[in-house]
Amino acid sequence: MKSRTTILFLLGVLLLATLACQTGEVLTPAEATARAKEARSVRLVNTPALGGGGQSSSQETEAEVKPGDTGVLVGRGYMISLYQEAGATRIIAQQERGVEVTVKDVTQVDGETWYLIDAPTGLGWIKAENLEVPKKAGAGGEGPQPGDTVYLVARSYMISLYQEAGANRIIAQQERGTAVTIVDVTEVDGEKWYLIDAPTGLGWVKGENITTEKP
Repeated sequence: MKSRTTILFLLGVLLLATLACQTGEVLTPAEATARAKEARSVRLVNTPALGGGGQSSSQETEAEVKPGDTGVLVGRGYMISLYQEAGATRIIAQQERGVEVTVKDVTQVDGETWYLIDAPTGLGWIKAENLEVPKKAGAGGEGPQPGDTVYLVARSYMISLYQEAGANRIIAQQERGTAVTIVDVTEVDGEKWYLIDAPTGLGWVKGENITTEKP
């Protein structure tokens, strides 16, 4: 090992001497030796690793979906997996596709967005591709109008149809995800209600129970 170091040192001296000759500078053996020592004493500086262990800045995690938003689970399979941590592989629960959930947190891992959701089966992280946030009626603008086709959404599988807007008497129920037609629109105590024509008949539903986007 010592002989190898000596050989490399001598080669460095010869290289510096050669470069000096090419530039017109003449170095004495002592000067060449000094420069070779300087070249060997270069200090290495540690640089931080890119990626930060999968964490991201607040700007990177900003998205259209924010904590407090509600969405519907989507995916190719019937059951959607909920993970213990964002980016992890440990499944802690599963939930049926089409169920409405609430977003609790948003983060990114390796450039992929993950959502912490509150589902009927509990809290868990899902990939962004497994959540669809519908545009709820009454969430800005005039919303759906009579004659428009909308879809029923809710946390539960069945949506209640009421006899009157703002009333408590249920006259029918309809499955979540069913396409219905708006017949009339009204407001009761600041809340929008829609009279819909569903397969089970006419009835009033709350604005939060319809969406213009197909689940």
